[in-house]
Parts: sequence; C-alpha cells; structure tokens
Amino acid sequence: MDQNQRNYYKSNIAALNLTAALVKSEPVDEKEDDAKWPCLETASGKGLSTETSSTTSRGETSNTSNHIRKPLCTIGNSFYIFSALVLFLVGSITIVYTPFNILMNERLKMVRGLPAYEWWKNPPDEVLLRVYLFNVTNSERFENGIDSKLELNEIGPIVFRELLRHSDVRFNDNGTMTYVATRTAVFLPEMTNISLDANLILPNFAALGMASYLWDASYFTKYGFKLMMDMMDTKMFIKTSINDCLWNLTDPLVQKAKTMMPGLVPEENMGILYQIYNKFTDEVTVFMGPENGRRFFTVDKYHGKSNLGIWEDPKCDSVQGSSEGVTYHQFVSKNDTLKYLRKTMCRVTPLKYKNEVAKSGMTMYKFILPNNVFSHPQTDPSLEDCFHNPKSTPLLSGLSDVSPCYYDFPIAASFPHFLNGDKALLKSITGLKPNEENHGSYLIVEPLTGVPVESRARSQSNLVMHPTSGFSNIDKFSNMTIPMFWAEYNQVGLPWYITTLMYFTVIVLPYTQSIGSILMMIAGLAMIGKSIFDAIFGYKKPLYSYSSLDLLPSIS
Repeated sequence: MDQNQRNYYKSNIAALNLTAALVKSEPVDEKEDDAKWPCLETASGKGLSTETSSTTSRGETSNTSNHIRKPLCTIGNSFYIFSALVLFLVGSITIVYTPFNILMNERLKMVRGLPAYEWWKNPPDEVLLRVYLFNVTNSERFENGIDSKLELNEIGPIVFRELLRHSDVRFNDNGTMTYVATRTAVFLPEMTNISLDANLILPNFAALGMASYLWDASYFTKYGFKLMMDMMDTKMFIKTSINDCLWNLTDPLVQKAKTMMPGLVPEENMGILYQIYNKFTDEVTVFMGPENGRRFFTVDKYHGKSNLGIWEDPKCDSVQGSSEGVTYHQFVSKNDTLKYLRKTMCRVTPLKYKNEVAKSGMTMYKFILPNNVFSHPQTDPSLEDCFHNPKSTPLLSGLSDVSPCYYDFPIAASFPHFLNGDKALLKSITGLKPNEENHGSYLIVEPLTGVPVESRARSQSNLVMHPTSGFSNIDKFSNMTIPMFWAEYNQVGLPWYITTLMYFTVIVLPYTQSIGSILMMIAGLAMIGKSIFDAIFGYKKPLYSYSSLDLLPSIS
C-alpha cells in the first residue's frame, strides 16, 4: 500500500469516528428513571435498575434490553398505597359515622379538658342581674289615712354580674355527674345610673311580715307582739339606703324578736340579695353521656333528693327533668317543654315554644314562660293549684306561694308589676305598669346543640298581708300584696369563640362533611388505581443506546 492509500484510510477513519460520536444517544439518568419505575428488575434479578448491553461487532449492530416487571416493592410505594387505603377508609367511615354526630356525642360525654367540659366548669361571665326596687312616695299620707293606695316609684336597674362556678365534680357509675354550683353577685357601677348610697322609703317589711305571719295566732300572742312594737317604737315605713336594702336590711324589732322568739325570726338580716346569695351553694346531680341524650344535663338529684321537699303534690315537688338553665338537651323540638329550676322561684317552671328567631347566622327557637304559669284553677280550669301552702290563706291568681323557701315568711312570686295577675292586685297599689315586653320571660336556644344563647328570667317578690286584725296601726295594710322588688337574670349572649364553634358545628359541618367524605374516597381510589396501572403497564427505558458502524476496511 502506497503512501496515498494510507492517508486516504486515515482520513476516513477519523470521519467515521466523529459520526459515531454524534449519533451516540444521551444517557438516561438512572436515579430519575428508578424513581419513575421502582419495581422493574433485570432478568438476572439483581438490583432495581436494568443494565443494557450493546455489543458492537464487525458486520453486525446489536441493541438489547430485557426486562421483568415486578409488583409494588419499595418502601416509598408501600407507604403511598397505605395512605391511599387510609384515605379511602376514612372517607367511607365518615359517610356513616359523620363528624357532626361524633362531635355531638363527644360533647355528651363531658370529657375533662375538652371545650364542652371546660366551658361548663368555668362558664363565661355573661349573666347580668338587674334589680328594681319600689320607693313609696306617699308614706306619710298613707300612714295618716289620707291616701288609701300606696304610690310606688320604680328605682333601678341596679346591675350586678352573677358569677357561677362549678366545683367538686364527680362522675358516677349510673351515667350521672354530681357537682357543687356556687353563685355570687358583683356590683357593676358603670352600668348603674344610681348610687348605692341613695335613700328610699320602704314599707317596714320585717314588722309587716311578722304581723302577717301571726295573722291566725292567739290573742295573747298578738298582744305581746303589739307591745313589743310599741316598746321599740316601730314605724310602718323606714328610710334606708339602696345598699342596705340589698345587703344589710335589719330593724331593732327583728333583733329583739330573734332574741325572744328565735323560731319566728331565724334570720336578722332581711337584705334582699343577702337572702338570695348568702347560701347560694347547691349540690346537683345531672344526667350525661350519649345514652342519656334526651335527658342530658337534666336534674336527677338536688341536694341528694329527687324533690324539693316543699310541696305535698309529688308532681309539683319533683325536680327531675328540669335544668338550671346552663344548657339543655340536644335536638330541641318545638313540641318540647323545657323545665327551668331556679332556687329563688322555689319551684320548676315550664317554658313553651313561641317562634323561630335568626341569631348569629343560625335559626334558633324562642321559648317563653307561659302567661298562666302563676294562674290558679279558678281562672284556668286546666291547671292544678299544687303550689299552695296549706298554712296560709289562698292567694289571688297571678301569685305563687314561695313562703316554704323563706322560713314560712308570707312571700309570693309573680310576674313583675303583676303582669297577667288578677286585677284586684292593683286595687291598693298605684305606679305599676305591666307589659309583656318589659316584664315577660323568655329563652332563645340553638335547637341542635341545646345551648342557650340569650335569656331573660324575670320575677317579682311580694309581701302578702293576711288579715291583720288586732294590730291597730297595721290594719290599713290588711289583705294587701305589697311589691318588694323584682329582678331580671339576663344572659346577654355568648363569647365569640363559643359562637364560632357552634356556627361551625351547626352550619358548616353538616353541609360540608358529605362532600369531604366523597372527595376522600375518590382521592383514595385514584391513588390506588394509579399504583395498579403503574405496576401493570409501566416499563423501563434503556439506560444507553449506541450506534456502531463497521465501515472500516482492514488495514492489516
């Protein structure tokens, strides 16, 4: 071979080598490909990647890639499948056992540490107590016999915040919970437009009450009491401050009578709020738990008994099925009668459905204290007059005897200003203007949860004067019913965090839980389907591919 031929071959070899380099394909990233196809393996079964063998020989070009598909094999892929199954199962279960029902059942259990229990144990201070007193404007004219009616001027409101605390909580084996409820009152001067030091003139309730208590006593007992009043120069009207009227009302006659007749006067301090809150600590046992859904938080025992121990008729005396008003049973119906127990009322009072109201974006039910709750059978034959003290005289319709709760002192409860009462109650009194809006009682409750959102419980305490013959200076008060004061317990609302949770539970959750469950099921199925598809139809791309050319002649 001459020199020219050798040069010709060398140039051709260089050109062919360049061509081979250009047609060589780009390498495939092995790590990336393994992530896409984690379950493929070589024919030899070694490793998780496939090695492609390209053999270049003279006169022959060979590209081979042999694969065996292997099902779901990596930890990452197993976790992916597990997550898909969990998602599908959760979606399926929540179709039947909805989050709404689970949340409502958990509330019934009253688990320590959860919101339902903690908010009940230390409830928000959202209850206001408004007290209204009656100032007598014609005391001298009435006492001198010039006027035959008492002229009253309403003073108030004097506003307090009622604090309620629950302690000594015990969970019983029979599905009940026992606790001690303690109530106190804190004065709110910023909400009161009158000073507690302001004076007013009141009937001498202590002297008048003792005289009324002794209305059927013997002549000698009455005469002895009259001598004691004369000796103490007891007046039928007293001048006192608002603060003393509420917290420290006493009289020398009361102090003397307690010394001589402790059975007649068990308590010296006749202050209105002192009498209410001095011993306002009660042991209550209520039903709880999902098995007591309709009886949730209704009273089973009150001071260890199923009744008050006051009224002869068991139906009137029973406390079972009533509520202290902190909460009511879930799923309240318009046909339900909610029973409210208030110690100062000395009885259980019913609340009847009136209408729907919209509040905080939710539909709620308004229940009212019926107009005939203090009526008597002679005015409403459908009623039983079982709230009657056999030791006293029959009361006019519109009055409910509460004397057994106050040492048999002649006190009766009514609507404020004698609303819905017998017209004869106003015969000896002027200055009262009863109306439903200002003097009626109502409750607004969210029906699904049974949570009370707003309420106004109003009642008036009155001194009942029985026939007072034998007390010459008291005779002009005979057969009168004298208003002492009236009070309003007002739940003004709920804190925003409770309202927000209630809105989520009542409005958001029921309308979104089905959609959420279906979406979880679809997502779980899609993830499972993708894994199965990848395992069946997935393939592994070759890592490398070469083109080999055997175009060179032998130079040997």
